[in-house]
Amino acid sequence: MFNPNPTEWAQMIFGQANLGDPRRTKRLVQLTSDMASNTSSSIVKACGSSDKIEGAYRFIRNENISPEDMANAGFKHTHDIMQQRPLVLAIQDTTGLTFKHNVVQELGDVCCSKNGKTKTRTLYAHSTLVLDAHTEQTIGLANQHYFYRDKAVKGTPTEQQNRPFEEKETYRWKACFEKIKAKVNGVSNVIDVCDREADIYEYLDYHIQHKHRFLVRAKENRVLLDPNSKLKSLIETSPQQCSYSVEIKQRGGRKARKAHLMLSYESVVIKKPQLGEGAASLKVNVIICKKKNTDVEDPLCWVLYTNEAINNPEDALKIVRYYELRWRIEEFHKVWKSDGTDVERLRLQRKNNIMRTAIIQAFIAVRLMQLQEIAQNNKQATQINCEECTQKLTWQLLWMRTEKGAPPPASPPSVYWFYYALARLGGWNDSKKNGRVGFKALWLGWYRLMDMVEATELLKALQQDANL
Repeated sequence: MFNPNPTEWAQMIFGQANLGDPRRTKRLVQLTSDMASNTSSSIVKACGSSDKIEGAYRFIRNENISPEDMANAGFKHTHDIMQQRPLVLAIQDTTGLTFKHNVVQELGDVCCSKNGKTKTRTLYAHSTLVLDAHTEQTIGLANQHYFYRDKAVKGTPTEQQNRPFEEKETYRWKACFEKIKAKVNGVSNVIDVCDREADIYEYLDYHIQHKHRFLVRAKENRVLLDPNSKLKSLIETSPQQCSYSVEIKQRGGRKARKAHLMLSYESVVIKKPQLGEGAASLKVNVIICKKKNTDVEDPLCWVLYTNEAINNPEDALKIVRYYELRWRIEEFHKVWKSDGTDVERLRLQRKNNIMRTAIIQAFIAVRLMQLQEIAQNNKQATQINCEECTQKLTWQLLWMRTEKGAPPPASPPSVYWFYYALARLGGWNDSKKNGRVGFKALWLGWYRLMDMVEATELLKALQQDANL
């Protein structure tokens, strides 16, 4: 799914955008191509020439261009691929883009700090990232919903809870899935994967009533009718049915570690909460992954709700693996916000201007992830020649630049070599001895390599002209 040519890729993503004028679509494709070739650079540096810079800012500031229309073109590309795959994971999550400059005047009255005294405001983005369940490769973005908190919600917790589900901020989980459902030809091959924030009775009820496939991590200590207990008690008493190991990624102050977990699963009936809406009870399958007798300060414990069939431990392990892949949307947020496109560095003065640019950068962030995934599996990557993802001239130039003048081999080297050579060109060295390449180093290497390719092609053109 990774296209090494930024112009072809930009055309593939945004070429069918309906912006009211074909010239606007052409400008969108050009701007996206320039930004994809110069990721993390400012718009000025990405565009280069004064004509391109002026055209880019006219596009970004044009109030007649709907950010939603831009995004829908990219979403449609993802939707088309989704319908061709036997099973996909639609991973939903929300992140906040924080800004301190003049755009905060359009982003409501609710600031980011607990004391409420800073100027900082947040533009939230609720995204749906789609993965192929079998290959575990990123397909693309299927939806994004941008919102901000205009005013703080007032009232007692009971009064807030009594509001209709459609008026609550958590309704976005359902609304975003509904948008995807309206755009694709059926969702029977889609599993909706969500973190604990989506543990909403009305949302679970919605999926069950419409026979959607879902996988949601539990948050609430819900009352169970069968067995007659609470969820927390079930976690303590559920018997182990198999065990497995999982790699826990580093996050914040938490170190990366490998956890050995026990796994159990059973069918339960959840009682409707007193203030909830929907059916009187919900029957779901529960998978419990936990580590007992541990001295770890934050022991891993996952409780997962699903309506996927679980007939044996292999089925349960497969579903747990689907939830593990939810981490990819966290990686997307990191690439989008800091390690790749640096969307929070935007200093545009209007909300819609930021949204137009952020949408472009969101799809570029996905492209960065796809580039990394090419060589993520070392065993497979060593068996695939790099011409599967790049042209002969490109890898030959990279070889000559990184292999200390050794002549390129007669047959193409592997994707594994290409990936790490690209990282070295971007200034990466394995100082932590873990083989992990950051997105910035990887993309800086790609940017430098594309400069070399362009210079070589220009030189060839000059030589051809001289021979005429």
